[in-house]
Formats: sequence, C-alpha cells, structure tokens
Amino acid sequence: MAESEKLRILQVISSSAPSGAERHLCSLSRHLTERGHEVEVVCPIGGWLPQELRDKGYNVTEMEMHGTGWFRTAGYLMNRIKDGKVDLVHAHLTRATYFASVSSLFRRVPAISTVHIANHDQIYKRMARGQNRLIAVSNFVRGMLHGRDIPDRYIDTVYNGTEFTEFESVSPNGVKSELGIPADRRLVGLVGRVCHDKGHLLMIEAMKDVLRQHPSAHLVFVGRIDAEFKPEMESAVHSSGISNRLTMTGNRTDIPRMLDSFEFTVMPSHKETFGVAAIEAMARRKPVVASRIGGLPEVVRHGQTGLLVDLRADEVSEAVSYLLANEPEREQMGTLGRILVEEKFTAKHMVDRLERIYLRAVGRQ
Repeated sequence: MAESEKLRILQVISSSAPSGAERHLCSLSRHLTERGHEVEVVCPIGGWLPQELRDKGYNVTEMEMHGTGWFRTAGYLMNRIKDGKVDLVHAHLTRATYFASVSSLFRRVPAISTVHIANHDQIYKRMARGQNRLIAVSNFVRGMLHGRDIPDRYIDTVYNGTEFTEFESVSPNGVKSELGIPADRRLVGLVGRVCHDKGHLLMIEAMKDVLRQHPSAHLVFVGRIDAEFKPEMESAVHSSGISNRLTMTGNRTDIPRMLDSFEFTVMPSHKETFGVAAIEAMARRKPVVASRIGGLPEVVRHGQTGLLVDLRADEVSEAVSYLLANEPEREQMGTLGRILVEEKFTAKHMVDRLERIYLRAVGRQ
C-alpha cells in the first residue's frame, strides 16, 4: 500500500457483548491493521470486546457511554481528532453513531456509520451530509434507509465478510464426544444468540415433526441465552418432549469446528438485517435453511445454497427433513455455498470495499 493511502481510523462501538457487530469490528480491525492502517477502538467499559481486542494487540480505550459518560466520551473523541491523529471516524451501532456525528461536525473529519440493525433513529438521516457515509450491511438495510428519506448517494452496501474459509476441516466425532452426543446422531445447528428473534422456539416446534421422520436427528443451539428469554425457552423445551435431542452449548470460540460437525444449519429468524451465521455456515460447506426475512434472501439462494421458508413450523420441518433425506443435494448446496462465499462474502471482499469508501471520504481517491 502506498504511504498516501494509509489511514488513521478511529472505530467507535457502543456495545461490548460477543455479538455480530462486535465480532465484525474485531475482524475489520485485524484486516485494516494488516494492510498498514492505524486503528484505535473506543468501546464501553468491560464486557467481551475490550479484552478480545487487547489479547490481539489492538489499541483500545474503554469509556462510559451512558449518562454523564456520554459527554466525556464525546470530548475524548473530539480531542483525539483535534490532535490531528485521526483521518476518519467509523461508528458501529446507534449510540456510537451519535458520537461520530458530533465529532465530525465539530472537527470536520468524515464519519462513517455501519448500520448493523434495523431501527428508526433519526441520527442516520442527520449523518447524511458532507463526506460522511452510511454503510448498509445488505440491500435490505439500504432500502430501509432510503425509505426514511436518506438520499441514496450517501449510502453504500458492504456485505459483512467471514474468515471461516481459512480454517481446516475437522471430523464431527470430536464435537459429539465432547458434548456427550451419541456418534450416530445427525446434528442440525442453530448458531446465534438464543432469543425470540432468532427463531429458537419455532425450531423446537419444528423438531418434533423432524424426529418422527428422522429419529437420528439432534438439534444443537450454539450461543448465549438472553436472561429474560430463558424461562420461556426452558418451558418450551420441557413441553416439547425433545429435551434429549437438544444440546445447548452456550458461547463458543470454535464456531468453525462446531459448524463442521453439523449436517447443515437453520436460521428461522424473525429479524435479520444480513445473516452472518449463514455465510459462516456456507464457508464451511454447509447449506442453510433460512426464513424469507430481511437480508437473508440476499445470502441464501433457494435451491442452490440452501432452502428459504416461511415462518411456519411445518415449512421449517419439511425443509430440514428434506436435507436430512437427500445427501447428494445437501452436499451440492454446501459446495455452491462455499463458492458463493469465496466470490462475494470473504473478509477480503469486505475490506477492499470499505477501503475504497474510506479513501473517497477523505478525498484521496
């Protein structure tokens, strides 16, 4: 990279939980640093993210972002920019976008905001000025922003990328043994925060019919469970009668290994602006059964890399049973999914696109 293309990037995020936006920021920080850019991250105090960043050697500052801490954080960002040590601010999530917007307005540096989730906050419309950019993680999100009277000329679609193509494949037997699952079980995985929006209750309902057709099927939920959702979840599992065919792993740091142990994955989501879990599964050559919701149809191509379904238990169970019963189609979908990820959804593709947006924003391209 030419010296004139190296940037000093201040990334701001308003959550430190181990979720999609936070993991995206970690991946982005890694790839930007490897390309010669200087990256600093400002995030909330405590939680998963700051320790994860420090363990990887990144420059991170923890700030209180609520109450009076809001003003201290805004002041810190403006001072960093005033010192001339920042070329642009890249925000992730809504509260962080407020910080980036204020900083750019008073210090006249471009602000970028990646819109990871669907909401109706007016800050995104206020951000659409000057050299600022809004990054939509899917065309679904882009349309949502445009529908709120944000001029399309301020919006870029940049799909999230995955690094899961970089790992060697492993045998599923180790995971089954570790989790206490019999070796003859056929695992169907749902990866993501255990909550209502991700469709776990619908999957439990669908699994009852799946097991009637495929007694060797076994459901695996990978992800942390929302505390307020836990009682409803436990009640649904108990009343379903499938508790001996469901394993909940909690958070895992070895997601590629978990995916390698599954026949395929399911995403019966009620909300999904993109679908990182889908491209991660496809990167491991696993098809995806997904709902026709939000950005998922941009990722999962029906009949090619997986199956799209309506949010009904009978449709989910039919798609799951079909993939369990048809190994050639399942393997072909897995192969096509991997090809699609390599063509469109790698971390390299994501960072290539973001770099061009950054350089245009600062007037170097």
